[in-house]
Amino acid sequence: MKKFLSMAITLVFLSAFILTACKDPNDDNSKDSAVSTTSADGRCVADIPERNYEGRTFTFLTCGPNALQESEIVYNTYDDGKEEKLSEVVNDAIKTRNNAVEQLLNIKIEEQYIFDTAGRNNGLFYNKIRTDIQAGSGDYYVVAPCIYDGATLAAGGSLYDLLSDIPYLNMEQLWWDQTFNEELTINNSLYFTVGDLGYVNKSATAVLIFNKALIAKYNLENPYELVDNMEWTMDKVFGMAKTISNDDNQDGKIDYKDSMGWSGQLDDMWSLFYGSGEKIAAIGSDGYPELTMYNERSVNVLDKMLGLVQDKQHYISANDYFSEAKWPTGLTVQPFVAGRCLFFGAGINCTDYLDNMSDDFGIVPVPLYDENQDEYHSLINPWVSTCFAVPVSVAEEDLEFVGIVLEAIGAESRNYVYPAYYEVALKYQKTRDDESTRMLDKIFESRGCDLGMIYKWGQLDSLLHQLAAQEPGTFASSYESKKDAAQTALETTNNYYKQLD
Repeated sequence: MKKFLSMAITLVFLSAFILTACKDPNDDNSKDSAVSTTSADGRCVADIPERNYEGRTFTFLTCGPNALQESEIVYNTYDDGKEEKLSEVVNDAIKTRNNAVEQLLNIKIEEQYIFDTAGRNNGLFYNKIRTDIQAGSGDYYVVAPCIYDGATLAAGGSLYDLLSDIPYLNMEQLWWDQTFNEELTINNSLYFTVGDLGYVNKSATAVLIFNKALIAKYNLENPYELVDNMEWTMDKVFGMAKTISNDDNQDGKIDYKDSMGWSGQLDDMWSLFYGSGEKIAAIGSDGYPELTMYNERSVNVLDKMLGLVQDKQHYISANDYFSEAKWPTGLTVQPFVAGRCLFFGAGINCTDYLDNMSDDFGIVPVPLYDENQDEYHSLINPWVSTCFAVPVSVAEEDLEFVGIVLEAIGAESRNYVYPAYYEVALKYQKTRDDESTRMLDKIFESRGCDLGMIYKWGQLDSLLHQLAAQEPGTFASSYESKKDAAQTALETTNNYYKQLD
């Protein structure tokens, strides 16, 4: 019955959303720089020549911290008898997408997966790519590192420029994320990207989830209306969070076994800072990154953030519980699921934890700094999210093959994986009201990354975490202690890119 219902939902919604997947780039939900090529029935179509590759294999090299990894590249089978975590609708969409591309180009899409016990930053996966480049080997065409490794590989000369080196690859197409591309393009070059090809980058987007029953119980303002009116500010949200605090087990402290206003993790420091419109680094007027972390406004933003994350009566962090669990978010989500917590700050993928929640919940963007801010900003977590790149181990004569296949997969991902994940699995199975659906539109329109977090110049990204445990007013001295090292590291990166001119 479960499989039948899943297929029924797929038929009903995918048939509708495939027709709208290739939206007009001038509508409210599309970036002005995005383009799309559509067929008469509204489907996305890659602008590529006809090719017959006679069964040639196109391989992705991917990685992850788990021995058993659910793929965003190929159809997942579950031979171990365990129930799948990935929505059947999304899994079926991946299969349908791959079948469409394989038939179009007469190829076979495969995946090599690296179980990287060292994590997702400069570990086994990174070393394999570097070793293969040096040896002139490697039987894969596209790599899918976490965003951290994408930056390290790019600055180490390991990746092709997606804007100029790959024939037929058009990064202005709607199936590539335009905000990400804009923020990561250095001197008119882009070395890694995200888009509809994968769903992990979407699930890694920061959001704030709220308990609707507690909003009503404490007679608090409607979050949806506040978001729409551009009044969803730190002052408003943090004030709401401070309405709930109770030591339920009477042990003299507030932890995940109690009731509180906000349950999150140190990554809230990243998402709130980015959500305020501030960045550690950004592209300057000369086309190269520059440090932007410290300024009069950012000082005020940090002070306001600390007013939440240092309030131990109303805020708990998963980072405080690594001694109790490898993935402590599984602990800190418990009070939210149990109806004892007003806000839960995490990535969209955290909705996987909420299947058994009795109270209704809603999803909204990370708050604005104040009402003078003109748009919301939603951070893509660089550790969780994968990105896509072409390593220089790929022979130049194969780059046309790579470009054609990637454009085909991108277009069919927009046709199938995008509506399955975004419209069906996320909106119609995870969220519980039309307002959250509309909020997700706002969140995905505004998501992006911070160059300073990705490249980690001077460990300024870690400084944001460290400030959560420091006295208010120490931002200036802490930044000053790291600024010179960060500037030196940034200049080293910039000098590498400048030599490519």
